[in-house]
Amino acid sequence: MLKNIVYYLRLISVIFFVIFVYLLLNVIFNCGAFGISFLIMCSLFVLINIFTILSRKEIYKELVSYNLISFALTFYLGIITVKLYTDYRANSLMYTLNYDYFKTNFIIIDLVILGIILNTLFIYFWDIKKED
Repeated sequence: MLKNIVYYLRLISVIFFVIFVYLLLNVIFNCGAFGISFLIMCSLFVLINIFTILSRKEIYKELVSYNLISFALTFYLGIITVKLYTDYRANSLMYTLNYDYFKTNFIIIDLVILGIILNTLFIYFWDIKKED
């Protein structure tokens, strides 16, 4: 029961992940190469989640830690998005955003997504080998 809840929570969190990326598009494009690499990794993250759904492997439902990492990544990106939109200075014309903050967080998220992608592929091929 808990495994299914966490699995579906991950799937819902991917939808929120896409929404958060959409809300950050202005910042992403203003961060230059860091933003573009972040956007590419986010696209790969969404594609790898679609892959896990289409593969219909039960192992992705069974691994609670795998699903929690994806949920935590969305939560982290949500914190960044909320900070951008709730910071009172961000709405001021006198205040310029510190893009170094976003660049650092984009690098962190890129590395986490890379780890998730490699872990997903490892799990997939390990499960195929286990079936043979």
